[in-house]
Amino acid sequence: MHRNPTFSSPYLPKQRKTQSMALPKRFYLPRCLGLSMGFLAVFFSLSAPHHGRLVLGLLISYCFLWPHLAYLLAKSSARPIDTERRSMLVDAFMAGMFAAVMGFNPIPSVCILSMVTMNNMAMGGPRFMGRGVMASLLGAGVSYLTLGTSFHDVLSRTQIAACLPLLVLYPLSLGYVAYLTAVQLIKHKNQLRDMSRTDSLTGLTNRAAFNEILDDWVRAPGNDIHRSVVALVDVDQFKDINDKFGHIAGDRALQKVARIMLSCVQEQDTVARYGGDEFCVILRNTSRVEATGVFERMCALARPDAAVREGEPIPTLSIGVAMYSSRVRTSAMWIHMADEAMYEAKKGGRNQVFFLPDTVSASTGVFQSA
Repeated sequence: MHRNPTFSSPYLPKQRKTQSMALPKRFYLPRCLGLSMGFLAVFFSLSAPHHGRLVLGLLISYCFLWPHLAYLLAKSSARPIDTERRSMLVDAFMAGMFAAVMGFNPIPSVCILSMVTMNNMAMGGPRFMGRGVMASLLGAGVSYLTLGTSFHDVLSRTQIAACLPLLVLYPLSLGYVAYLTAVQLIKHKNQLRDMSRTDSLTGLTNRAAFNEILDDWVRAPGNDIHRSVVALVDVDQFKDINDKFGHIAGDRALQKVARIMLSCVQEQDTVARYGGDEFCVILRNTSRVEATGVFERMCALARPDAAVREGEPIPTLSIGVAMYSSRVRTSAMWIHMADEAMYEAKKGGRNQVFFLPDTVSASTGVFQSA
């Protein structure tokens, strides 16, 4: 049974922003980790002429202050993901700039450039990665023109050791971000699947999902299909409720009926909103007497005098029940049999249960021949 109604929220824009902050949050710690390790790779690879206060101050500010500023910018933005994309282009620009500051020393330059390139690929695929490459080239060009650095390919053991954490730990952190993203996507996929199978008003299984469940039950029956029933439930004079009390009261009446039905069945059973003011039920592993008790209880609970207050009526129910029999060839045939029984219940005065091939009065519980 599906008991999870989908409600719209007046705070939907806030919810959307919260959801769009998920990506900046996932990249926050990897950025902090990557830039702190990148600081070591760059610091120990700076060529002597440019190891001055300006470059060092810029390096320290970028590596240890920028990650927090980038997160705050995303958090305060109306579109956090777009802000995070721009921040990643800043990362690419700065990586190109510091690669030039290091004299394009191959190993540390490749380390920091590959770090931002992986980020950009993870964020937006090849196209966004291309934009990041252009930003890195721009940063390298600006640095080269302003500082006039020359190519420097001398690499010490200290520089190699400073690059190792970035080479080892940062890919692991990015892989963890990818894992969290995959988990979130699976969660959203499951939520969408549940929403596609759920009636938004009542939280019950919807008609399409019910037909699928019943069709599978008929095609590949379990051991208890011979002890199963299908019932169609009609809300009596539902139009009168809408006309007299309004459609909102009508919606509340349907929700109340749904709760009543769910309270009367077991976890193995299926309750669905079949359309409009009609519901459908599958009771599994049950006898006719047990099924009678279930549906009579529904009728007993669904009565106008049980309404909490005026304006929230509880309508009576007309229930048509079809036991499984050799006549059942398809799920459509089984539903048709239940529909015939429901028609007889309405024709007989409503507020009762009618069985095929037998009938039972909801008020007396006495079986009668059909």
